[in-house]
Amino acid sequence: MPKKRKLNISNQVNNEIPYPKYRVEWIDCVSDSGWADEKEFNKMKLARPVNEGWIFSKDKNSVKIFASYDKEDDGSFTFGDRTMIPRSWIKKMTKLS
Repeated sequence: MPKKRKLNISNQVNNEIPYPKYRVEWIDCVSDSGWADEKEFNKMKLARPVNEGWIFSKDKNSVKIFASYDKEDDGSFTFGDRTMIPRSWIKKMTKLS
């Protein structure tokens, strides 16, 4: 009986998209239009979102990231789940692949 070959999916790299994939950890503002006393107000903390996706572009002011895409028949891309983050709000960027 022939040996079964295992397919190692984790070693296969899909180079279909020409953008680097990153995990971006950042801070975001929080707001609340309700009433609160001092104790409740002091408990208010900044949000710490995490985005994983491909870096569309970055400059000294911002990073544009997307988490989904559609490759068209002509080779062009359409982007979804887009986020633009001010650079000063970014705490950490980690390259994923």
